[in-house]
Parts: sequence; C-alpha cells; structure tokens
Amino acid sequence: MQQDLVVAKQLSDVSGECRAHGNLGSAFFSKGAHKEALTSHRYQLVLAMKCKDTGAASAALTSLGHVYAATGDYSNALASHKQCVDLLRQNSSSSGDPGKIQQQEAREVGNVGSVYLAMGEFDRAVECHMESLKIAAAADDKTEEARAYSNLGSAFHYKRNYEQAVVYHNHVLRLARELEDKSVEGRAYAGLGHAARCMGDSAQAKVWHEKQLDMALATRDKVAEGRACSNLGIVYQLFGDHDAALKLHQAHLNIARNLHDRAGMGRAFGNIGNAYSASGYYEQAVKYHKQELTISKEVNDRASEASTHGNLAVAYQALGMHEMALVHYHSHLNVARELKDSSGEALALCNLGSCHSSRGEFGQAVPFFENYLMLSQELGDVEGEVRACHFLGYAHYCLGNYREAVRYYDQDLALARDQQDRMNMGRAYCNLGLAHMAIGNYESALECQKYFLGKWASEQSGEKM
Repeated sequence: MQQDLVVAKQLSDVSGECRAHGNLGSAFFSKGAHKEALTSHRYQLVLAMKCKDTGAASAALTSLGHVYAATGDYSNALASHKQCVDLLRQNSSSSGDPGKIQQQEAREVGNVGSVYLAMGEFDRAVECHMESLKIAAAADDKTEEARAYSNLGSAFHYKRNYEQAVVYHNHVLRLARELEDKSVEGRAYAGLGHAARCMGDSAQAKVWHEKQLDMALATRDKVAEGRACSNLGIVYQLFGDHDAALKLHQAHLNIARNLHDRAGMGRAFGNIGNAYSASGYYEQAVKYHKQELTISKEVNDRASEASTHGNLAVAYQALGMHEMALVHYHSHLNVARELKDSSGEALALCNLGSCHSSRGEFGQAVPFFENYLMLSQELGDVEGEVRACHFLGYAHYCLGNYREAVRYYDQDLALARDQQDRMNMGRAYCNLGLAHMAIGNYESALECQKYFLGKWASEQSGEKM
C-alpha cells in the first residue's frame, strides 16, 4: 500500500493517492495504530475534497469517525459522522443511485447513534437508530434494517429495558433468516444472550450464546468466534463452572492474539481475571487485570479502564491490601464520572463505602454511601437504594448516631414493604429494633423485634404475609 501511494504521487494521480491513503488508514486502524490511521484518513479527506469526489470524502469521514470513537474522542467522532450524513444528503439528488445513498445514509445515521450510545446519551442514540431504521425500510434494505434493529437492541440494553431489547433482537433474527445471513443471525443470538443474562436467565443465555458460536464456526469468522467464546465463558462463570469459563476465555485470548486484536486481548485478560477472582485465586486475578489495564490505556478504552480499576480493587481488597484497593476504587470513580457513567459511578461509590466500612472507618464510609443513595434514587435503582439505606443505617449505628440509624433503617423498611420482600423486611425490623433500643425507645424496639420474629418465622415456614 505504501508502494501504491508512492506510484500515485509520482504519476500526479490525485485520485489514486486518495485511494492509497484510504487503504493505508484502514490497515493502520486494523492494527490498532490509531494515530497513523487518523493521519492517513485526513489526507484521504483533503484529497477527496480536492477531486470533488463526494464518495471518497464520505468514506474518509466515516473512517475518521470510527478511529476517533476507538480512541475515545467522541466529540470529533460525532462531528465526523454528522458531517458525513450532511454530505450524503446534499448529494442525494445528484446521485445516479439514490438507493445506495439511502443505504449509506441509514448506516451513517446509525454510526451517529453508536457514538451517542458510547457517550451515555441513550435517548439520542435511540432517536438516531429509529431514524436509521426508517431510512433503511424506505430503501427496502433488509441488511441495514437488521443493523438498525440490532443497534436499537443495544441501546435499550443500556437503558436496562431488557424486554424491549429482546423485541428488537428478535427482529434481527427474523431478518437474518429471511436473508439467510449467518453473520447477522449470530449477531442476533449475541444480543438475545446478553439480554437473557441480564434478566437472570442464565440457562437461556447459554442456549443463545451456543447458537452464536455455531454461527461463527459456520462462517469461519474468527472475530465472531472469539466474541462467542467470551460470552459463553461469562455464562459458565455464572453457573460456577470456573474451569470451563477459563478454557473459553483462554480460547478468546488465543484468537485475539492471532488476530493482533489488542482490545480483544484486553477483554479476554479481564474475563480471565474475573474467573480467577470468582475461584478465590486473587493473586492470579491481579496479574490478569493488570494486563487488562495496560491494554485499556494503550487503546484508550476509558470504559474498560474504569471497570478494570474496579476489578483490581476487588481483588486487592480480598487479599487484604486495602490501600491498593482504595487507590483503584478511586480511579474507578474518577473515570466513571469523567465518562458520565452513572451506573459505574454508583458501583464505585458503594465499593468505596464498603471498603472503608470493612476497615472500621465508618465516618469516611458515610459520604460515599450518601452519594450512592442519591445516585441510586436518580437512576431509579430500588435495589441500590435499599442497599444504601442498609449500609448507612449500619454505619451510623456503629458511629453511635442512633437517631440517624433509625432514619435510614426506616427507609430500608419502607422500601422492603414496597417490594414485598419478606427477607429484607425481617432484616430491617431487626436492625430498627436494635437502633431504637440504643436510644431507649424500648416499646418501639420490642415492637420491631416482634415483627422481626414474625417475618422470620413466616419465611421459614413459607407462609404468605
């Protein structure tokens, strides 16, 4: 490709030089050489504009958007993809093939949506993917329709609306079968597997991911095979079969190495680390998560970097290395806030509070739990809210702030009642009784303990309340 570029320059062939830069940029991008890829695609864009070749210009803008997104530069990624959409729309009337322009427009609007998704702006992502679907349907392009449905499934997955995600992934599966496209079918199985896993149906997730692997093997797509191995490994880990999980994650790692896929290697290292943590081999877990962190920084995957800090912190805490754990929990919190990842931020806040509590540092734990509570309420995460109220009640009880403990245990109880969760209600009554006793409210304490014994007894006998 370098030789093609040299020849094109010698012949003053601007179009040839433009194509050569495009090919070079794609080659650099596939190797993870993002800086060089950006340089090549920028030259491609300049030369395409010079030749007034809108097709080459739109291709350059698309490529630039993908490279910027891969480096975490979402503002420039968004600008590139939006500029490409504008260019396609400006030239739609003059194009000799309006169907092809619609296909490109549908895909590019989808690219804009994918960047919004990476930025955490889920509603905007949904709007873009809906628009992409509408354009694809108007062009009667079932391949782009499937892509749009798949992207919508991913967006609703991030919105935690897994039932709706399943609806969209089933549309992908239907279209894949109409098209007889095993690659698209594999993508549908992957989405359905993710949704099933998040809905707590690990058995069904296993079925879908096994089908995903079958499709990858049928198409001899090593990238898809690696992803399927990764997903199956995670499911086996949920079943507690850590040996099977490790074998699958190692298979993913080997595939990623052979493909020189650094980002894939990073994900595989992370999953191997998680499998070792789940097995109680925390020193091994630290070793793999450190390799994951190195690659996350190398490929500038900030989301992966954030979660890796969290995983390292958990492993260090299990090893009793609390200072190291706190360093990584704080790093997780900082990166999550930088990315505006509210769920990640909530997890980091909870872990920081728990880490300080485990050291008996309840005064330091309280601010983290308070922020965790506020964020859980903003996210509509009732389970997180319950957890935060329980932890805050316990921390204040240990600090001797018994009235504050009563306040939080009261909230814990109210939430448990709303959810009709007998176990949490029993726990809340027990803790509330102890807090009332500490401040001398003996009648209230006795009443709470009576309720606690009643809930406990009904839980043991299986009676309905």
